[in-house]
Amino acid sequence: MVSCTSRGLLALGVLIFLSACDSLPRSGPTIDEITAQPTDGSPAVEIVPITDEVGRLTRLDESRSFSPAFQNAAVENIEMIRPLDVLNITVWESGEFPLYGGAGGGASGLVDMRVGLDGTFFMPQVGTVRAAGKTIEGLRRELTARLAPMTPEPQVELRLESSGTNTVRIFGSEGALGEVPIGPGTRTLTGLIANAPSAGVNPTISQLSIRRGNLVERVWVSDIFNDPALDIALRGGDVINIERDPRSFIALGELGAQAQVEFTGRDISLMEALATIGGLNSSTADPRGVFVLREERPEVYQRITGQATDGPVRTGYVMDLTKPAAFFVASNFSVRDEDIIFVSEAPYVQFLKIIGSITPPITSVNSTAQLLTGGLGG
Repeated sequence: MVSCTSRGLLALGVLIFLSACDSLPRSGPTIDEITAQPTDGSPAVEIVPITDEVGRLTRLDESRSFSPAFQNAAVENIEMIRPLDVLNITVWESGEFPLYGGAGGGASGLVDMRVGLDGTFFMPQVGTVRAAGKTIEGLRRELTARLAPMTPEPQVELRLESSGTNTVRIFGSEGALGEVPIGPGTRTLTGLIANAPSAGVNPTISQLSIRRGNLVERVWVSDIFNDPALDIALRGGDVINIERDPRSFIALGELGAQAQVEFTGRDISLMEALATIGGLNSSTADPRGVFVLREERPEVYQRITGQATDGPVRTGYVMDLTKPAAFFVASNFSVRDEDIIFVSEAPYVQFLKIIGSITPPITSVNSTAQLLTGGLGG
């Protein structure tokens, strides 16, 4: 009877072991499953071991610059009058019968003289005056000349009070920051950044995009301060957005955290990415199965394999961190936007799970067998 019970327990254990292999929970595929050829006809993942050479060939230049259309634009003449500008005009007259003031002459102010969309404004005694496209000094001289036949020795002062179109709209991480007029201190990007409200982002990891007409271009904010060629002249109507680096990678598997992680710098290595998420789980991770999964660009894939391809290739870059030199290699392999960093589970973890799932039923059956055996023996 005892012999039959033992054979029954063994058979039950084998059945549970075999069924548990496919039914136990886990964090993702094993190394063998990632590297295997799919049987369902889906595209295979091309496995590429990470080496120093692979790190060099897959690295992309993340620098950004403005096109000549932006860089070659001249600095705005802030004294140029435009439609919707508001002018304040002061006229001094010395004659006995002044045009604007009381008897005895003196200064007379004509305020809030708005330039229309057609570029003109109306001035009493003078009539319609075309102002758009002229400088403040040029228009001042013209008004003086037109008043001269009407009043003795007129003197004219002209001030541009506000500009309706010569402004830049600026946005930050929390929305609109406002409109900034282009003036003596805000004619270039550095001046605008210095005088505009804070965008709420760290300039070392932020990007600036500028929309001018149909053109939209983007640069790193820190480069604007280091490269004079990027300190471009502004134009009225420019729309500027300063935002945090939008790139991120996804961390999955046996890691310190499983999350979507924002980049902490312009270029981060695999070792830096692993450190950011707390490294590998020392209890469950297989250090031989550290993968960086991405749809690799055709030109990059051809560089590292020598094989031409018509489109992106599903590629799994794999690193074996049991080798001491791998830490240096991982420090030279760059993580890119939308990469998936996956660390597989150590084989023994599944074994422990299987044993854990077998132990309770075996204990229960064994206890029953002992009870029956003891009962029969009694």
